[in-house]
Amino acid sequence: MKFKKYPLQIRLLICIGLLMVTTPTLINDWFPLPHFVRGALVGVGLGLEISGLIKINRLRKTGASC
Repeated sequence: MKFKKYPLQIRLLICIGLLMVTTPTLINDWFPLPHFVRGALVGVGLGLEISGLIKINRLRKTGASC
């Protein structure tokens, strides 16, 4: 399978989403975070990842070359 390079905006959405999902777990080891803050960060991170995947899917359907 050939790897296609996606636009910077889509890659940033997915990378920032991954960081927002994993960071609260790492921070919670040293500083206690309230459950609301952890849940909000993870929720926003998942939302960013999903929106990036939706944009990838739309890009593939249109057949636009990257």
